[in-house]
Amino acid sequence: MLSITSVLLICICKYAMSLPCLTNESEKDFDDSRKALSALETYLGSTVNTLESDIQKTLNTLKSHLGTLKSNVGSKVKRLDGDLKVLEEDFRKKKWLKHNGHCYYYAHEKHDWFTAERRCREIGGYIVKVDNSSENTWISDNKPKKNKYYWIGLTDLKEGDWRWTFDQSQATYKSWQSGTGARGTSNNCAVYNYGGYFRLWFDQTCMAKYYSICESNFCF
Repeated sequence: MLSITSVLLICICKYAMSLPCLTNESEKDFDDSRKALSALETYLGSTVNTLESDIQKTLNTLKSHLGTLKSNVGSKVKRLDGDLKVLEEDFRKKKWLKHNGHCYYYAHEKHDWFTAERRCREIGGYIVKVDNSSENTWISDNKPKKNKYYWIGLTDLKEGDWRWTFDQSQATYKSWQSGTGARGTSNNCAVYNYGGYFRLWFDQTCMAKYYSICESNFCF
C-alpha cells in the first residue's frame, strides 16, 4: 500500500512540474497589453467626444447661418415689395397706357435716340419694340402729338441688320415708309413719321432730337 501511495505522489509531482508557469516577462507583456487597451479605450472615448462636440458646433453654425439667411431674405423681400410699390406709383404718375398686357409711355421731352433709350430704362421700361401690325396701329393711334416724330427701339448699327434694342432680336415685322429703311450708314435709328404717314417708320440719324415711346412688360 505504501508503495502505491509513493507512486501516486511521484506521478502527481511530475504532472504539477509539467504545467506551464507565467514568467516575469510574460506577466509584463500582459500588463503592457492591458495598459495599451486601456489607453486605446481612453483615446476612442476622447475621439468620440470630440466628434460629438464638432458635430454640435457645426449644427449650431448651420442654424445660425440659416437664421441669418432667413432674416436677409425676409429683408430683401420687404425691400423688393417697397420698390414695387414705388414703381407702381411711378407708373401711375407717368400715365402709362395699358394695351394687351404691356404698358406704354409717351415721353414729353425731345432727346437723341441714345438718351431716349436710357431714359426709358431709368423709368422701368425700354424703348418700344413693335411686334406686329396690330400693336403698331395702337401705338401710332395713341400718340399724344399726332404731328410729331417718335423714336422706337429699332437700329441697324450694322447696315441693313435691323434689330430691337430690347432683346437684340432681328425685326420680323417692319413698317417702313416707301424709300426708307436703307438710307445708308448715317441713318441707323428708326422713328415714327407723322401726317399721312403716321403709322409708317423711316430711318434717321440717331443724334436727331425727337419724342420717344417707352414700353414695359411690368404693368398694373
